[in-house]
Amino acid sequence: MKNSYTVLRNIFEKSLSVNLLAENIISCKSDDDAEKIKKEMQERDFDVYGVSEEEIIIGYVLREKLSNGIIKDYTEQFKTEHLISDSTSIIELLEFLRERSYLFILEKNKVSKIVTLADLHKQPIRMMVFSLISLFEMYLTSSIKESFTNESWKDMLSEERLKKAKDLMASRKEKNEALTLLDNTQLADKGTIIGKSLEHIKQLGFESKNQWKKFFGKLEQLRNNIAHAQEEIFNDNLEVINLVLQLDQVLKRFE
Repeated sequence: MKNSYTVLRNIFEKSLSVNLLAENIISCKSDDDAEKIKKEMQERDFDVYGVSEEEIIIGYVLREKLSNGIIKDYTEQFKTEHLISDSTSIIELLEFLRERSYLFILEKNKVSKIVTLADLHKQPIRMMVFSLISLFEMYLTSSIKESFTNESWKDMLSEERLKKAKDLMASRKEKNEALTLLDNTQLADKGTIIGKSLEHIKQLGFESKNQWKKFFGKLEQLRNNIAHAQEEIFNDNLEVINLVLQLDQVLKRFE
């Protein structure tokens, strides 16, 4: 399992790129009426439009800034901090979206697509996050097995939680899918076990048991929202970005 995270991350970096999330930029012309375009953007619920001249996108406008006049009066030029390559991985994209709510995608030195915070709820993000959380649970299981010999971890759980694991194990035995008792515990149980040891959580980058509990609670909520196909995986986009990037760092510490 030691290299599992490295292998998985390589898959994300090579296969899950920003192109899976980005949308083609809807554009207007530089001599279009600004108020008319603003109304159109409102109807489509778009905050950003590209601006084109001779079928080449040369800049962009923000809906909130449009008023009287023509689009050219409000056109903003692309800046380096708003441009990313079409090969940018989704993990890298999250880092960029920490600082800004939209980014433009460069394809062969031309801007043709856009990605925004709203795209965080799309399927590629859900797939990546669920995979990272699943790998995280695998690492927790491995760590518990190494640290708590002879199933001494059972003392960390309530009788009710332990009974649920035993019941699940018994059910799986009937289907020849028993595994170990620890394998039949839930993610929350593994978080509880690790959270009892300040030494363990400090190794993962947490200064206190309270920090770990807060992180783990949010991670569970995120996992449940994805598993239950919630329309939005989190209410606060910046919070989910920070949470996933924190999980990324925790997994690196496991390595």
